[in-house]
Amino acid sequence: MKAIAVRRYRSRRVKERRFQIILELVMCLITFLAFVPIIVMLMTSFKSNVEIYNDFFALPKTLQWENYQNAFDVLATNMGGTLTVVAIAVLFTLALAAVGGYVFATMDFPGKGVLFFLFLALMMIPGSLYLTPNYMLIQKYHLFNTWGALILPWISGGQVLGIVLCRNAMEQIPRDLFEAAKMEGCGPIRCLIYIALPLAKPILSTVAIMQLVSYYNDFIWPMMVIESNRKQMITVAVRIFTSAQGTVNIGAMFAGYVIATLPIFILFMFTSRLYMEGLTAGAVKG
Repeated sequence: MKAIAVRRYRSRRVKERRFQIILELVMCLITFLAFVPIIVMLMTSFKSNVEIYNDFFALPKTLQWENYQNAFDVLATNMGGTLTVVAIAVLFTLALAAVGGYVFATMDFPGKGVLFFLFLALMMIPGSLYLTPNYMLIQKYHLFNTWGALILPWISGGQVLGIVLCRNAMEQIPRDLFEAAKMEGCGPIRCLIYIALPLAKPILSTVAIMQLVSYYNDFIWPMMVIESNRKQMITVAVRIFTSAQGTVNIGAMFAGYVIATLPIFILFMFTSRLYMEGLTAGAVKG
């Protein structure tokens, strides 16, 4: 009986190992397929037009660094403006999300449940439905073709998800910590700064990364409210640049794609751990 049990155990282990190997191979294939467009984009950005037309998928024979020079000369101003506007919007979104989440998590007031339900309901409304009313407000308050036309709608939309996530994370902080701090003379602001914010760092990092990527990748709204090419966001600026290049300099066009992608790629490469920690912290309770 013992020998039969051992054989069954070994057989089960072999099957599990085979399944694990197959699963790993499938995941490697999926990962490779996901990176194929990025690899092709990077290779093409270093090619001349002749190389691209001769063999699109071949490795570049000589690295055409002037492609990046041409693209950067046009997009440098837009990149700087985009990073500035996005940073301002993310900072204000984080501030409002932290304060709102703290209020919902630690304070009791009439209509608290109804108000939080309304925040949840706002998350269910497609963002495209806000475009027309937001555009009318921008026109009414003479913000058209200014960075305020980008920052204010981004903040108002981004804080909703931020408040929900921060509330869920801060609700997990023991109330005893806040009560003890109040007994020592700490007011709500000091409790927020010295207790809630340090313990909610993972979820704040997640909110910051999610909103930064969302604001940076926004295309439709900047195209609607910004007319000046110098003030335009990098997503729209790349589209304008590639339209101007056409078939004249395909390598420079792809170099523009790489330049626009690089900041987000670097950001996620260094912050992916914080991002995952924040998602886990915000999903435990709610």
